[in-house]
Amino acid sequence: MFTQVTLKNFKTHKLTTIDLHPVTLLIGNNNSGKSNFLEGIQHFCRLVKGGLPRNPNKPVNLYSDLYAYRYRLATDRSMGFTIHWHNSNGSIIYEIELHEYRNFENLVSCNCNEKIIIRLDSNNEEIITSGDDYPSNLMALQKKIVNDTSLPTREKQLCKDFFLDFVNTYSYHFQPAFLKGLFEDDKIRDIDEIEKNDFNKIPCELGNTGSGLQAVIKYIKEKEERTFTRFIALMRRFENNFQGVRYNYDISKLFWLFDFGRTGIVEEFLPDSVSDGFMKAAAISLLASLYRPPTLILLEEIENGVNPGNIQELMRWIWQMTSPTSEGFISQFIITSHSPSVLREFHNHLDHVYTVRLEKRNRTSDVRNLNTSLETLVGIGTVEGDIVDDETTGKKIVEIPKYQLAELWYSGTIG
Repeated sequence: MFTQVTLKNFKTHKLTTIDLHPVTLLIGNNNSGKSNFLEGIQHFCRLVKGGLPRNPNKPVNLYSDLYAYRYRLATDRSMGFTIHWHNSNGSIIYEIELHEYRNFENLVSCNCNEKIIIRLDSNNEEIITSGDDYPSNLMALQKKIVNDTSLPTREKQLCKDFFLDFVNTYSYHFQPAFLKGLFEDDKIRDIDEIEKNDFNKIPCELGNTGSGLQAVIKYIKEKEERTFTRFIALMRRFENNFQGVRYNYDISKLFWLFDFGRTGIVEEFLPDSVSDGFMKAAAISLLASLYRPPTLILLEEIENGVNPGNIQELMRWIWQMTSPTSEGFISQFIITSHSPSVLREFHNHLDHVYTVRLEKRNRTSDVRNLNTSLETLVGIGTVEGDIVDDETTGKKIVEIPKYQLAELWYSGTIG
């Protein structure tokens, strides 16, 4: 499980740290920096994926990997990322920094420094670094760990588990037109022919905008009965008229089937005739139906196109995914929103919520924990609520009714 992440000098995030929970919510207005935070995680995830031992060495690029993302007012400073993770065998703190390096010939390249802190217990700590002995533009740490003959097997396995979890991170910003396949080829492609590991084929082919949804639904209907059965069951909870899908081979299109109560008649609809909210629900339901979903899912603007009354059902699916599956797999979520409908679903988890606001003077994102902010307001009597001690963590937790959260949002007290 990932427990904390820090971005330094990444776009609008000069220095932002958030604690991660099973589901973490970033809420704020448009252009506040919510998307930048998710993009930062995904950017460093791609770099780490390029450094996997099975991949050929690919240099970190000064322009596309550093200059394109670095905070504009930090031109002479490094851009960094830190993430904390643990499982039942130990914990990991992984750090990476990218900065300019000018050699004796006055040529500038990107220098990459990595550090990993390995802890099996409180008395056993191992630190491994790369890129600090001599300048390097390679993600070399993972290969160094594999080739380190002095590093015990348990530490190596813990590192491997961490990196595999981290690279199993997927970012989604589902868009209705893409979910419906309106910007894809006329024919649905056969993803069964694509060579990927079974567990990451579907999350990858779904695509950031959901452009692969129609092809993936066809694939699970034909190849993964268990996943498809669960998908149908979840979608019927969302819309009880839903009956399933049928692929028309003559026109290479997927039809969505509904029973509206006309005896013996099942209506068929092409994707462009189905509501935007239903298609977004289908994408989330698909992820919730996988036997091995992504370890960390970054989900933007979950509420767009969805009826506020259905937000609760979507959030229920998301919370269910944070519980172990029968195979022991779980997912974590970082979701973004600007809607009080989503915020209300966190009224019992205010410490899981971070407000994001753009500081216009220096164009940086101000990120604050909502529970901490409300604790002060409740304490001085500005906001009505209760402060209780969490029996598990010992932290002070603010309790506020659902309806009051929306009022505080609309009034500008929070957000």
